[in-house]
Amino acid sequence: MGQRRTIKWAVGFVLVSLLLVAACVAPPAGSPPGAANEGATAEGDAAAPFYATWDEVLAAADGTVVNWFMWGGSDTINSIVDAEVGGPLRERYNVTLNRVPVENTADAVNKVLNEKAAGKESGGSIDLIWINGQNFRTLKEASLLYGPFVALLPNGQYVNWDDPAVAYDFGVAVEGYESPWATFQWVMEYNSATVGDNPPRTFEELRDWVKEHPGRFTYPAPPNHVGSAFVRQLFYWAAGGPEPFLAEFDQATYDEVAPQVWAYLNEIRPYLWRNGETYPELAAMADLLANGEVDFAMEYDASRASTYIAQGRYPETVRTYVFETGTLANVSYVAIPYNASNPAAALVLANHLLAPEYQIGLTDPNGLGWMMAIDPTRLDAEQQAVLAQLPRGVATLPPDVLSRHALPEARASWIAPIDAGWEEQVLKR
Repeated sequence: MGQRRTIKWAVGFVLVSLLLVAACVAPPAGSPPGAANEGATAEGDAAAPFYATWDEVLAAADGTVVNWFMWGGSDTINSIVDAEVGGPLRERYNVTLNRVPVENTADAVNKVLNEKAAGKESGGSIDLIWINGQNFRTLKEASLLYGPFVALLPNGQYVNWDDPAVAYDFGVAVEGYESPWATFQWVMEYNSATVGDNPPRTFEELRDWVKEHPGRFTYPAPPNHVGSAFVRQLFYWAAGGPEPFLAEFDQATYDEVAPQVWAYLNEIRPYLWRNGETYPELAAMADLLANGEVDFAMEYDASRASTYIAQGRYPETVRTYVFETGTLANVSYVAIPYNASNPAAALVLANHLLAPEYQIGLTDPNGLGWMMAIDPTRLDAEQQAVLAQLPRGVATLPPDVLSRHALPEARASWIAPIDAGWEEQVLKR
């Protein structure tokens, strides 16, 4: 899943000169390295359409359907996307949005991989994917992404590609192969009516609280992105910080840190909701908090609690916090598969997601209430004034608190080993 804020942490990445691809259309000002080369696709795919100008993109997209595969676990996100993305696409560009919900992003990625294995080099099922770092890396390394395309987007000028938090996705250089949508930070949600005003702010305090309050805490099972993030943050805690995980996966480091994490999770497991015998889906976990069955939930969307309160889905007493050691923050992207049936409409959709009007509306707590992916300093004075007037939700932490506690994501190569380790050492124990 507020403004686009640079993650204030020494990420440790050094920006290198990114590959510049010859473009048939001059990139907009402020566009990222890796300019679109006539809408070229990943190496080896000669069947995808080429677009020399944005007018050609609009003409090719006119009257078509775009298949956007995205995580579908939130009714709120689904309905707002249909209205605030699908509506304008239809009205302004004569493009029909077909939102295809998936339980995990990996499901969409596997579909692309299967189509590649079947020799389906064009006419693919997916035009756009709401993608995360691990899955982006999978498709990028396999040359299964369309692009680089971002420099062809007129609204790409509002993205600050000099920010390493934007230019790298879980340590993988974007290089124009995916486009930002929003910025997110992981938070804990809690009911202050039952927990009080001083929730456990360290993992040590959380362990003690869980054991003292059996059945009142749980977390989604990895590979769910929120549950996986909870486990990764325990790796940071056990290692004393995120630094070891900003480099590529290292087995020796994993073997040193992982046993501490598995011991922690197995220690609290008998005290979890339903004695730790099952783990809820992410959407169901929010329902558990709303219904008073548990006292905590967790989310990558720092504003979700405020949104749910406004909608009457959460009690007025729900609030959010971040751990003293910090929480993960990242940018959410969309990407186009190499064999997309309708890359033109996918480009139109990606461009709409970067439009200042849409990005400002994205921060409204009465809607999604997400943080912007574009740089607010690149907005004009009138747009900045509109942004400044939007309220912050009642349960949303101040921007400076989120920024001060933001932690960089681990390199994508760490995700699968950690998720697999959790399954073997916690779930199956």
